[in-house]
Amino acid sequence: MNRRPVAVATALFAWLVVLSPSISSACSVCTAGRDEENAAAFLMTTIFMSCLPLLALGMFIYVLWRRFQKLEAEIEANRALKELAS
Repeated sequence: MNRRPVAVATALFAWLVVLSPSISSACSVCTAGRDEENAAAFLMTTIFMSCLPLLALGMFIYVLWRRFQKLEAEIEANRALKELAS
């Protein structure tokens, strides 16, 4: 069984994978600091991604707080009705 074609194909594929970023200029950070517009976009994205979990947690706490307030008001209303009925 001849394994040479498989070895050559594997080596060629590995070579293409290693050189593909330089061929296509596909570096993700090479041009990030060159444009003022890109820098602003990266900054705004960073701020958004940092604030989103805090906003979600704050909203969750606010919803729970409001729900507890409504439940307490409902309990007080039921107590007042029971006192009036007795």
